[in-house]
Amino acid sequence: MNKQQIYNRIAKATIKALREQAESGQVNSMTTDLVYQAIDQAFQTEYAQLVEQNQRFREVLEQLSNSGELSIEDMQDIAKSSLQADSKKH
Repeated sequence: MNKQQIYNRIAKATIKALREQAESGQVNSMTTDLVYQAIDQAFQTEYAQLVEQNQRFREVLEQLSNSGELSIEDMQDIAKSSLQADSKKH
């Protein structure tokens, strides 16, 4: 997951909320709060995914650090596999 993808998803959520507000024809504090909530939800979603990704990578690093029996090639395979699995999720 890269920074540009994260910003794009947050921007899309923001634009969607703004469009819905404009289409309703009502701009007031309640509809403005809905826009803020949509932005906050988008940030929370992205943050949760980053936390999950960080945990997965931490687990892989712990596995690699505790496996004194693995060859360099085996460690590289584990790292590549983890990165590929992560890229498929996003």
